[in-house]
Amino acid sequence: LVCHSISALRCARSPFQLRQITSRWVSASPIRLKNRRGTFRLLLKSQTPLTTETGGKKVEDLVPIEPKTEKNTILRAKLKGKLCGLREIVAFQKVPEELDEVINQMRLHVIPSGTRIFQQGEAGDRMYIVETGSVDIFKESEDSDGKKEEVRVSSYLPGECVGHLSLLDARPRAASAIARKNSVLWSIDRKTLLDFMSKGSQAVAGTDPVSSEEEDECVLPREVLVVSDSTGESAVSAVKNTISQFSHCNDWEMCNIMTYRFVSTEKEMEHVVEQAKRTDAMIVFTLVNRNMNQFLQDTAIKNQVPIVDLYGPLISKFEEVFGTEISGTPGRRQKVDEDYMDIMDCIEYTRRMDDGVNPSEWHRADLIIVGPSRAGKTPLSFYLSLRGFKVANYPIVIGEEPPKELFEFKDRVVALTIAPERLAYIRGERMKQFGRLETRYASLAEIKDEMRQIERLYKHNPSWLILDTTNTGLEESAAEIFKKMDQRSGTTTPQATRARTLRAF
Repeated sequence: LVCHSISALRCARSPFQLRQITSRWVSASPIRLKNRRGTFRLLLKSQTPLTTETGGKKVEDLVPIEPKTEKNTILRAKLKGKLCGLREIVAFQKVPEELDEVINQMRLHVIPSGTRIFQQGEAGDRMYIVETGSVDIFKESEDSDGKKEEVRVSSYLPGECVGHLSLLDARPRAASAIARKNSVLWSIDRKTLLDFMSKGSQAVAGTDPVSSEEEDECVLPREVLVVSDSTGESAVSAVKNTISQFSHCNDWEMCNIMTYRFVSTEKEMEHVVEQAKRTDAMIVFTLVNRNMNQFLQDTAIKNQVPIVDLYGPLISKFEEVFGTEISGTPGRRQKVDEDYMDIMDCIEYTRRMDDGVNPSEWHRADLIIVGPSRAGKTPLSFYLSLRGFKVANYPIVIGEEPPKELFEFKDRVVALTIAPERLAYIRGERMKQFGRLETRYASLAEIKDEMRQIERLYKHNPSWLILDTTNTGLEESAAEIFKKMDQRSGTTTPQATRARTLRAF
């Protein structure tokens, strides 16, 4: 029975951590057993219980910490990859080679289930990366009786970051974080982060052509709250596209989007407005129910919260032109009709044709995407399948003869190209996930030679559509394919594409 808690022991990841945990128990005052929900837990009278009530103490005071933990190659690669993926911290993306010194300063936290990691309203002095377990995010709200209660709004899983926004902008924590399971977290303190960003400022500077004076005049809100009585996907997409037009603004990438889906009650809307007022956020909404639409606008105006009705003007114009009003029914369900089943068939076909599998079935494909490894073939294939296209893809490997079917259906081939430097970075990050830092696969010199040979293959097949994916996302790549297909044959509907395919036989 010599243990602080069974969960703490299970979280111990090395003999050093186990000694660290047990050494604290030996020096503690006598122990007592407490029966809770039919199980026995061993508690120390001299220590604060590891529960959601921390009494103002920080998580560092409540759980075992190993300040100087030796990090193996795979763990270092994972931490570096996650830090580089933080869109809010541009310095991590621009100078990743300096991240080793940041990772050396990261601290390990072994956190039992139920521990409050930080409290809403307190100063943010540390950000966390979840290695194992999960962390729930709670926000305070008032019920109908005016009593405050905590509502779970999101969860963070392994590989995700918690608490980084408050660390950057020095504002109080916008929510509380509690470990849902026994968890292992890695943390960075504010000083380490700011020191690193200061060193990386020179590398980041100059990426924006706009003067510093203009940047200072333009600072986007910390949050945009999207409210919808349906999925909210179209509103989120519109907000993201709009925010991207403000890339000249100071810290534009730190603008966080929080989505409230299937909102249907006045209480939910009051909660959203309260959240927006507390965090100086902006509300963008798509509500087809006129009463709910008006209530949200009135509540926001009353609380002086900026608000945008995304679809209101569009709906009004349609009603004017059509001479009738909308039904106002939120959350209209997608019909499981012939078109829906056709898309499911496209997705299944694309799954089975991934990575060059089953060339004998390529005659059923609307499109065949080829290109070097890690150029984006599979994500683009599935994106197109969701839009009703049957897509096969094939990775071009130097020294390997492509299937003959690739040349039989040459009018359906989309050939991807990408800048060697970009491809080297993508492959390098992929290899780091496996703890392999230097490989021919990710070598820039090898990739340049590979791309030269691939481009020669493309030139020998002039009917293939060439698409550069160096700096384009899925939507832009798909749009470029549709544009080129329009120029070639006048239409890009899946049905028309399939009809052209059949005529080719």
